[in-house]
Amino acid sequence: MESGLNEKVESVLETVNPSLGGVDIRLKNIYQGVVTLEYHKALSNPSACHIDRTKMNKEMVVEILHDKLGVIVPGFKEIILLGED
Repeated sequence: MESGLNEKVESVLETVNPSLGGVDIRLKNIYQGVVTLEYHKALSNPSACHIDRTKMNKEMVVEILHDKLGVIVPGFKEIILLGED
């Protein structure tokens, strides 16, 4: 993985993570235009915070990140999310 590219992707994730309703996304790998991310679902106790943690799913996360990562990752092809929904 290229260090400068990793930093750009990490910056996007830092910006987007707070809006994901408690879901946490972390960069795992970037290889030949495929961005692999770790998906950590929200806490199971919705009363722990004011955010509604029941609405965000993996498909929504991919949709949110697709355009943002497509602009900064050379030869962008897809996002792979590893983890349980």
